[in-house]
Amino acid sequence: MSKAKPALEFKGRMLSLTRVRVIEPDLPAIEAQLKNFARQMSGAIDGMPVILESDKPVELVGVLQSMRRLGMQPIAAMEGALANDARLCGLPVLPADMLTDARAAAPKPAEAAPPPPPPAPEPPPVMPVRRSTRIITEPVRSGQQIYVEGADLIVTQPVSPGAEIIADGCIHVYGLLRGRAIAGARGDETARIFCKKMEADLLAVAGVYAVADQIQGALRGHAVQAWLEQGKLRIERLDA
Repeated sequence: MSKAKPALEFKGRMLSLTRVRVIEPDLPAIEAQLKNFARQMSGAIDGMPVILESDKPVELVGVLQSMRRLGMQPIAAMEGALANDARLCGLPVLPADMLTDARAAAPKPAEAAPPPPPPAPEPPPVMPVRRSTRIITEPVRSGQQIYVEGADLIVTQPVSPGAEIIADGCIHVYGLLRGRAIAGARGDETARIFCKKMEADLLAVAGVYAVADQIQGALRGHAVQAWLEQGKLRIERLDA
């Protein structure tokens, strides 16, 4: 039996706002995916602020009801197919993202204008500050949360389902990783996650995350690393 096509795409920052884009305007499929997402994110979905967007019309009232039943808080919609219904539902409508072409916007110099001054020399590169490291030598049990501020985190034992490990820097797990692993918790996009055996419910780097259903089956049970590349979360095997 073929796997159902996802109805939603979740993207955003875990610690601020989450943007939910409607891919297929199928309300039953949307409700089913929301419930599954709630199971995966049981510790974070309650009160999660959400901005909705879509290129297609959708039964917005039903989507909002489903989200609110699960504890999510829809706070706005992006300009587009949802705008009119969002206004009728009392939701603010935010302008669509736009990229400004600075070259087109720049005024043309007058013919008699003096030549511009030479560009200022580039400042010398700033050497990165070496982070400290915290090492956990005991298993991280279900319901336990470990947060390492301003440092990398090394765990030499398994991380159980329902546990959560968070670090401002990188995360290394030299055992079975279940539960949730969140690196770069304060926005460090150079942070990475490394683990010896990946069975995680959620992996996140600088707030960009993937839940279990989004992580390819070929990655599960293997050594992997996760990092950001052009704002997207990449996960690859280390033992391939």
